[in-house]
Amino acid sequence: MASQLMTEAEQVKVPDHVPPALVRMFDFRNGLGGCPHAVVAKLHQGPRIFYSPVSHQQRAGAGRGTWVVTKAEDIRFVLQNPELFSSAAPRSYAMGETWRLIPLEMDPPEHGKWRTLLNPLFSPNRLKAQEPKIRAWAVELIDGLKDKGQAEFVAEFAELYPIGIFLDMLDLPRSDLPMFREWVDGIVHDSARRGAIMQTLKMFLEDVIAERKRKPGDGDLVTTVTQMQIEGRPLTDEEALGVCFLLFIAGLDTVVSSASFHFRYLAEHPQDQARLRADPAMIPDAVEEMFRAFPVVTTARIVTQDTELAGVTFRAGDMVTTSTLLSTSDPEEFADPEIVDITRSPNRHNAFAFGPHRCLGSHLARREIIIAMEEWLKRVPEFHVKPGAEIVALGGGVIGIDNLPLVW
Repeated sequence: MASQLMTEAEQVKVPDHVPPALVRMFDFRNGLGGCPHAVVAKLHQGPRIFYSPVSHQQRAGAGRGTWVVTKAEDIRFVLQNPELFSSAAPRSYAMGETWRLIPLEMDPPEHGKWRTLLNPLFSPNRLKAQEPKIRAWAVELIDGLKDKGQAEFVAEFAELYPIGIFLDMLDLPRSDLPMFREWVDGIVHDSARRGAIMQTLKMFLEDVIAERKRKPGDGDLVTTVTQMQIEGRPLTDEEALGVCFLLFIAGLDTVVSSASFHFRYLAEHPQDQARLRADPAMIPDAVEEMFRAFPVVTTARIVTQDTELAGVTFRAGDMVTTSTLLSTSDPEEFADPEIVDITRSPNRHNAFAFGPHRCLGSHLARREIIIAMEEWLKRVPEFHVKPGAEIVALGGGVIGIDNLPLVW
């Protein structure tokens, strides 16, 4: 082998075809401090593409490293060419199985058939009908906190808010909320327990699917999925599971993390907080800029055939990591990307990815954050981070923060 590098836990081998000059240790899971976006943005100092002997995923096999693509132009190329960079490696490998998250773990043309089927679930019109319930839930949570003068924002709002919305969409009781939160946190951030937690969640969803087949609900997501047809036939139980499982994991921790970073920014920047209080019509554009400045998703693709990108040769079977934290902080894409400008326009970021796998729930995520910010700024006076608070990033496929103590 070309070289051998040691991590704290394991010895990782670098493939022969990787030039030693392009080997650079970087771990999206650990060592990101309290300001992970600034840490990751330093990768723009070069090289443009490098090979890390460690990866935040094991989709190319345990103990494998990954190519890290840093430029937005190259990230777009990877995400927009699924015939070269595949998404089809199932995460269910973590539990010794092969079923897929649908349509996330599919490549075109199969992916397109499912995406067309599922897009209406999160259309703007459907979300508009759900908005009153989303807003009422935000108000309920905020009203339970506003008179306390303080809150641990992650635990007391951000972790509860999207899960409550999701439970409503599935017509499941709010009493399930603590259990769901534990599951999503473990799947995203606890690699040692991930397989066992996924198995527990799988069995839970299988029971819900079977129940809704026997006794359909009134327009809830699970009932809707069980009644769908693909190419003129009903979905199999495994396909229904793949869709429901994805709906569970894709929109929960991402919104938790995004809301936490957005509200942390406002807490640390009282002038912008005051501007949004004075003119709430600015909130949608401000949220869009904070999605750009504080994206949370790092994903990966598997190379299907030997491919050259920016003078670097990828071999079939290699893994390539594309991080929204890099594409939205690229100085060749955005002037002064380190500055949060809540009036930035145009703002063509890719916090929701590019290409066929662009986030299915992007409209919902936007509305959730906008509504939360509107209602919070109406009800809670000027807030800031509690003095002396130590905030640490949670790494992995979804970047988050472990706590956000706010006072007002």
